[in-house]
Amino acid sequence: MGIFCLLVSLLSAFSHPAFAVKNINLTSGEWPPYLSIDLAKGGIAAQIVSEAFAQQGIKTYYGYYPWKRSFEYARRGFGAANFRWHGSLAWIETEQRKQHFWFSEPIVSDKEILFSLKSNPIHWQTIEDLRGISIGGTVAAVYPTLEKTAEKELISLEIAGDYQSLFKRLLYQRIDAIALTKTVALHYMTNHLSEAETQQITYSETLVEQRHFRLMLSKKHSENQHYLQQFNQGLQKLKTSGRYAELLEQLESRLDSPLN
Repeated sequence: MGIFCLLVSLLSAFSHPAFAVKNINLTSGEWPPYLSIDLAKGGIAAQIVSEAFAQQGIKTYYGYYPWKRSFEYARRGFGAANFRWHGSLAWIETEQRKQHFWFSEPIVSDKEILFSLKSNPIHWQTIEDLRGISIGGTVAAVYPTLEKTAEKELISLEIAGDYQSLFKRLLYQRIDAIALTKTVALHYMTNHLSEAETQQITYSETLVEQRHFRLMLSKKHSENQHYLQQFNQGLQKLKTSGRYAELLEQLESRLDSPLN
């Protein structure tokens, strides 16, 4: 009888919400090497998010969609067939997005720099040095520094659909430069451009922006404030333990710049 009561007590304890393993559902798009359905564990950003939540006893589920749909599902809090989505990764925090989402501490950070042709290299130190040039960007991204510069008519900011469109326009000399995060751009060039094409391209190490990519959780679900707190705590545990640095080192060791 004593053993039976003990088992009942244990089962009751582990069925209590404080002990229950919870799930969080997150949308994403294709953004290798940080995020991709084709990469191991969904890419380094997804792996960091999964491990941070796991520190707090929370399991993650990912749905990969075109970026616009990924954003909308997360903003509304629900997707097709009324499936519940808590949020999305990995996004830049903006005032407009903060109307709909709570943002985490950065998952990953990267340098946004300018890529140009060796035949017409962009050398610059201040934003004034960019006067008169055309710079390409992608539809799903935001470019706070360049957008402000374009508003002042110092540059022309031209938005294309995707990386393929951007690099084609650069190689055909329809734009002067591309603004991309360094790691993502080099990964794309290695995997999608020919050696002859990559040898035409160079880049400036001058920083356009230091980009901080975050988990954003929809304000449509009140429990997301709890999830956000749990994620930030789990992320800090990864950093304190050295695991976060280890994951970033693993990514860096796998990258091989095609422009060396």
